[in-house]
Amino acid sequence: MAIDYREMGRRLQERRRKRKLTQEEVAERADITVVYLSKIENGRAKPTLELLDSLCDALELDLAQLMSGVQAQGQDYANERVVALFHRCSPPVKQAALDILERLGKL
Repeated sequence: MAIDYREMGRRLQERRRKRKLTQEEVAERADITVVYLSKIENGRAKPTLELLDSLCDALELDLAQLMSGVQAQGQDYANERVVALFHRCSPPVKQAALDILERLGKL
């Protein structure tokens, strides 16, 4: 199966615009030039997997979703996992976990 760089570039551009980021901001975060990012977004460049991963980090996008166009997990996946893990904890550990989550929620 061939990699569709044009489609991946379109997905990157769409995500960047959705997050209201400029090419300059994303390029800086990924440590590349604006010209190179433009070429990637237009499907005229073939970035490495490492660079695609950096771009995904900059755009808070899942690499698998970028490559396939399909969201691998539902948005509630993490919530379901936290609840399942929480239920397996003993009462003292549950209290500690709640304290940690409350502190994280304040960040």
